[in-house]
This record gives sequence, C-alpha cells and structure tokens, in this order.
Amino acid sequence: MPQGPARLLDPRLELVGFIGRDHELASLVEWCEDDHSTRLRLITGPGGVGKTRLAVELTTRMTTVGWRCERIADGREGEAIAALRAVTRGRALLVVDYAETRVRLGQMLTALVGDDGIDVRVLLLARSAGEWWDRLGIGVPAVWDLVQAARSAELILSPAIDADVSDAEVVAQAVRSFARKLKLPERAVQIYDDDDDAPRRVLDLHVAALVAVLDKSSDGTILVDIRTVLRELIRHEQHFWYDSARMYGLSDGPAGMPTRILRQIVAVGSLLGAANEEEARELARRVPGLSPSAKVAAWLRELYPPRQGELEWLGPMQPDRLAERHVVGELVGSPKFAESCLTSLHGMQARNAVILLARASSDDIDAEVLLSQILPKVSGFVTDLDAPLEVLTAIFNVIPYPTAILASAAVGLAERIIGLLPDDTPPAVRAYWSNSLGIGLAQLGRPVQALPLFQEALAIRRELVANPGHEEYEHDDLADSLINLGIVFSELGRPVDALPVTQEAVEIRRELAATNPERYGPDLAESLDNLGSQLAALGGVTDALPVIQEAIEIYRDLTAFHSDRYHPGLASSLDNLGIRFAEPGQSAEALPATQEAVKIRRELAAANPDRFGSDLAYSLSNLAAVLSELGRPADALPITQEAVDIRRELAATNPDRYRSDLAGSLADLGIRFRELGRSADALAVTQEAVEIRRELIETHSNLRLIDLAGLLTNLGALLCEFGRLDDALTVTREAVEIRRELAATNPDRHRGDLAPSLDNLGVIMAQLHRLGDAMPVMQEAADIYRELASANPNAYRKDFAAALNNLGVLFTELGRPAEALRIIQEAIEIHRELAATDPARNRQGLVASLTNLVQILVSLGRKVEADRARIEAAKLRGLIT
Repeated sequence: MPQGPARLLDPRLELVGFIGRDHELASLVEWCEDDHSTRLRLITGPGGVGKTRLAVELTTRMTTVGWRCERIADGREGEAIAALRAVTRGRALLVVDYAETRVRLGQMLTALVGDDGIDVRVLLLARSAGEWWDRLGIGVPAVWDLVQAARSAELILSPAIDADVSDAEVVAQAVRSFARKLKLPERAVQIYDDDDDAPRRVLDLHVAALVAVLDKSSDGTILVDIRTVLRELIRHEQHFWYDSARMYGLSDGPAGMPTRILRQIVAVGSLLGAANEEEARELARRVPGLSPSAKVAAWLRELYPPRQGELEWLGPMQPDRLAERHVVGELVGSPKFAESCLTSLHGMQARNAVILLARASSDDIDAEVLLSQILPKVSGFVTDLDAPLEVLTAIFNVIPYPTAILASAAVGLAERIIGLLPDDTPPAVRAYWSNSLGIGLAQLGRPVQALPLFQEALAIRRELVANPGHEEYEHDDLADSLINLGIVFSELGRPVDALPVTQEAVEIRRELAATNPERYGPDLAESLDNLGSQLAALGGVTDALPVIQEAIEIYRDLTAFHSDRYHPGLASSLDNLGIRFAEPGQSAEALPATQEAVKIRRELAAANPDRFGSDLAYSLSNLAAVLSELGRPADALPITQEAVDIRRELAATNPDRYRSDLAGSLADLGIRFRELGRSADALAVTQEAVEIRRELIETHSNLRLIDLAGLLTNLGALLCEFGRLDDALTVTREAVEIRRELAATNPDRHRGDLAPSLDNLGVIMAQLHRLGDAMPVMQEAADIYRELASANPNAYRKDFAAALNNLGVLFTELGRPAEALRIIQEAIEIHRELAATDPARNRQGLVASLTNLVQILVSLGRKVEADRARIEAAKLRGLIT
C-alpha cells in the first residue's frame, strides 16, 4: 500500500543527510567511548529541533565501530537490559525517546546500575528536563546517583543547528533528497515568516522542502511561509488518506464516508492509540455517527503500522508535531467530536491524550485555546482516572510548570498519586510528592493549603539528611523544601518566619555550588533572589541589594553558556533588583534592570504564553511603576494596560489563580489614570478591582483582606475627587478596620499599611467638617509614621512628612495655629532633606508644606516670615527666579 508523504520526514529513515550539530555529535561520541563517563545522558529540546535525528546519527556512527545500538520501544523498558545481555556482553547504546512519558524508565535504570558491565550507555530524549527528571531515581540510591551524575551533562538543543549552516542550505539539501526519493524535479525554495532573523526548527525547514517538492502549481521558485508548512503538509497527507480509503472501499457509494469523517478517524487514532485490534475497532465509535468497525481499524493500521518491537497495535503519525497539529485542528473544529474523544477513557488512552495535548500546548496557540475550553473534561478524566500509579505519574510528567491551563489538573493528579502510594513507599518519594502538591497549590494561589505539605516534606528531608549516605543530593532536596517553605511564608505575610529558612537554604546551596557550580549555581542564584526579597520585606533594602546582585551575576554567567535555560531566573532577579532600587527612591537605577526583565520575558512569553505570560505581566507592572516614579505617567499607562490585558486572558482560563493578579493590575491602572487626571477612568477600574477582591475574600485567606484594604483606600480618595464624601468615608473606614485588625495580630507586617488609611480617613472627616473626629485619627497616623520612619527612614520619612502636613492643616482649621506651626515646620524640615537628595520626587511635598506655612504665619501676624516662605514656594514652582 502507498505511504503518505509525511513518512519521508521520519528521522529513522535517514533520508536527508545529517547536517550541523557537529559539536553535539562529537560530544556524544566521546561520551560513549569514555569508560569513565556516566552511563546515562539526556538530550532535551522542543519538538522538531532534531533530537531523534541526532540520536539516529549517533547510533549509525557507533554501529560502524562495533557497538550494538537499539531503540527501546514504549513498554519494553523494564526488560531492555536483560534482553540486551541475552544477545551480547559487548558495548551497547540504548536510546529511549519521549523519556518523560516512559512509565517503566525507573525499572530500566535500576537494571542498568545492577548490570556488572560498564559498557552500556543509555541516551534519553525528552522535550524538557522537568519534574520527571528531578524525581527519577528517588528511593533507589544507585539510580539517584546515576541521574545526578548525568545532570551536568544534559545536552539542550536550540532551534539553530549550526552557526555556519544557513536555513537555505538545510532546505536545499532536503529538497534534493525528497525529489530523488519521489522522482520529482528539484525546486528552488524561498522561505519566509514575520521574523527572518529568528532561528527555525530543522523539522520546519524539512517540511518546507517537502511541501515545495510536492507543489505542482508552478515551475518557478516556490515561496513557503514557514508558519503554515505543517498545515500544508497535512493537506498533502490527507490526499493519501482519501486515496487509501477508496482502496479500502470506505468512501465508495452512497454510504461512503465523507472526507471530514476520514480526517476525524485519523485524529482519534493519533490521539488515543490502540493496544490491540479490539480497541482499534472501538475507535470508530468516537466519531459522531459511526459504529465500531473492523474495516476502519484495518485501514488505520495500514496507514500507520506499528514499528518493529512496539507494543501498540497502531503506530503513530509522524512527525509528532504533524500529528499534534492535525488532532488539535479536528478537535477545535468540532466540539461534539472533542467531547466524544475526551470522555470515558481508560488509563492508557487518557495517558496518550493528555501527553499529546500537553505537548501541543507548548507551542500551538490552538491547542492552548482547546485546553482552556475542555479543561473541566481534561481535569475530570485525569484526576478521576482509574489507572495505575505509573500511568498517573507519566501524565503528571508532561504537564508543564508553571502553567495557567493545566494547574488544576496537576494538583488533582498529585493528590491522586499521593492517595495511591503504597505503605512501603520510601520517605524520599513521599517527600517529593508532598512538595509537588504544595507547589501546585501555591501556583493556584492557595498558600494556606500548601504550607503543611511543605512542612511535611521538610520534616522528612531533615530526617533523611541526618542519616549517612548520599548527603549531597539529600541536602539539595532539603534546600528545595526550605526555599518553598520560605516562599509560602512570605505569601502568607510572615517574613520573620520566611527569613531563617531561606538563609539556611542559601547556606546549603552555597556549599554545594562551591564543589559543583554548574549543577548547583542556578539553585544558589534562586535562593539568593528569594533571600533578597525577604530581607527587603523586613526593611533591610540595603542588605537586600548585594544579595540580589550576586544572584544576577550567577545567572549572567549561566546564560553565557545556556542562554535559553536561565533567562527566566535572570529576569526574576532583575525584576527583584528593580523593585529594591525603587523602594528607597532610586528609580533611575531601577529602570534599566526592569526594562531588561521586560525584554527577556517578552521573548519568553512570545514562545510560550501559557508558561511565561504571567511573568511578563508582572515585569510590565514593575516597569510601569518605575516610570511613574520617574514622572513619566504617560509612558507608564500603555504598559499597565498591557499587563491588565494579559491578566484578563489568564483569569479567563484560571480564575482561582489569576483573578487576584488581575485585580492588582486594575488597581495599578487606576493609579496611572489618576496620575494623568483621568479620574472617571480611574474610578471605573478601581471599582472593578474592589469587586474582584470582595469575591475572592469568600474563598481565600486574609491576604486578600490586605489587598482589599489597599483598594478601598484608593477608592476612597477617588470618590473624594467626585465630591462623594459620604461614600468615601464608608470605604475608607472599612479599610481602616481591616488594617487595624491585621495590625493587631502582626504589627510589624501591617502597621505600615494602617497609617495611610488612617491619614486618608482623617482628611475625609475634615472635608465633611467633622474636625473633632478627624484629629485623633490623623494624630494616630502621624504617630505610627513617626515610629516607622525612626526604624526605616528611607521607606517612611516622605509619608511621615505628608501626614504631618495634613495634621498641621487640621490644627489650623481648628483655630490652633501655634500647634499647627510646630507640626508644619517639622514637615518642612523633612521635605527639605528629602528634596536635597532627590528634588524631582520631593519638590511638590515641600511646596505644599511651605504653602500651608504661609497661611499659618499670616494668621499669626508674622508677615515677613510668611513672605519669605511664599517666595521660596514660588521659586520651587518655577514662577520666579
């Protein structure tokens, strides 16, 4: 039977000669031949960058020098070493593709370390080294050591195969190969997309070449849009399906199947697979209007037969990204078909479906949309799945972190897995899953539930560290638990508890990085970044800056060698540095760091919006705040609006996790509007933010009360601008009540928030001519600010001066000018000191206090002094020179 054109792209056929990747290939050959190297190696990279082709070339090279090279079929991992030893005791290379989905990979590695020879190499291929790689070998010390030794040798493939090999050369070579195989004329090809400088994946280049050879519309140069080549290849592959269906009699006569049905049959076969002929017959039932069919099953098997040694009855459509694109297109195109395909699944079908969709969502926006639409169904069949523990684990492995779309499914899976762990599960494995579940809950914005899980994992890991053996790796896990616990303490507003556990993590990771910087340097940088945040939260901004800068230096060194892998960490530390510079008013120093963070995260989010969109919104918010502090509100506004737009999309997908962030961005947008004099716009978005916060209070912790109080304070100020003083009084009083209650339980954390709410409440009372009620409220605000400014002048002196200014005005209105004079003079003294170091940010406050001083001096009959203050204020305004 004829075969589809897509089969020509199978790297195992070696139809297109190997090109580029010379350095990577040489490294792998050296690894195989070095008797002292680790027996395990991992290659990672997105789909289509050439992982399998590189592995095929390696096996070809090693076979020519006498090695036995085998590809391990899915499901055969547990028996692979024994089967190998049954046929040879010589040198061998075993290749495991899709390693992150292999449920018996641990069994294979256990057999490997138990083998008495040192001449077996195992090469793993995966799209990323995620949770599955971190967990591999837990509970089996020898396997754990094997995996840890392989970590530093991980080979990460980028899209560009070689700096000296152009895309045009890759395409030309592929055109020659495909034209020769198909006995068609060679074609001249010109490829294009929106970004001609962006590296293109080798698979896309080969698809472009194949599509051009198949194109019969012109004899001239074929223009190929690299963004649509997979879709075009699917069109060619579909003609193969239609022709073969006619040969099988599936599309003949009045009862023949239309092309739409044939496409859906191929899609469901690719999505769910079939372990045997009976399952294959049942696949037709998933297509609306069809019944189980042996004829359809036989047709599918002819289209895509299983490879030699595979346990599945049906083979996969190749390449993977072509299958992913076709399946997603059919599911998106027919909700009824999608529902039929994603319900009533048994274990392996669910595993296959989630793996395909999760992979596709990493770089296919249609898959991301699909997952957002069917998430309840996906979460349902994943979390309620009656499947073995190893199947659930394989599904968990392919869910990316962080992820907006599949976060709930990840939490449900982790909960199921913990519930299925046998009684004799090693403590290290239990700690891993408690830690994983805690991470998932924290990602969903549920830190209260995450806390005991992190504490449980920490207790287990402390006990493991106390026992001898494998101290390096157990200390690393201990540091990981300490970091997670510190983060959740910070999210719960407990920086005093967060600081010591994070300091302990830094000490551990500093020792580990001293002996193995490549392996543990990234972890040290992450720990330092968290430590800097916690030091700043406790008022130690000066102490925080060098800690964060050390993290940045580590990340910069790492990105010089692994540019893609450590950019997220670098962006996080740059954001953190910008925030810490801005806190003491060093906004000019904060700007370049924050701009660089936005640039990095914009690139990351363009490639993977699900994973990095939230981070981009965070960086945009920080940049807007810095620009605002620099007196550039017009520049800050569109940046804040972009952050709001991103978070609206995320909140639509995962409201539990992202509605709180949306409320924060709306609050920022209200501030930007107000800075530009657009009070009506500011009022609308601030009210929306308040509504979101009120809804969240019903189901979340008191952290939401903190956020609500801040919004209520802002809303009260806006209502005052519209003359709605009674409404302003109500919401501001509510803010004071919330913050007073919080400050009573944790004064260090919340007194700084209580002071501005009290000050605003007093101002509103004064505007309502309730001067007697206003005085004790404003006096309390000033007293709190005095205490805070004494302990942390950089953070609070400006606000203290403003509160004194308001209090002085109130005493003036009460007819107590002598007391008002003393208070205003103190405010002016502070404003002068601040303006001397940063005139732009502090001139306005000094002018306001001088203006109030003029009125007080006039009322006291001290005209000369009043004129002197009036002239100084005019000069500061630029009215006179």
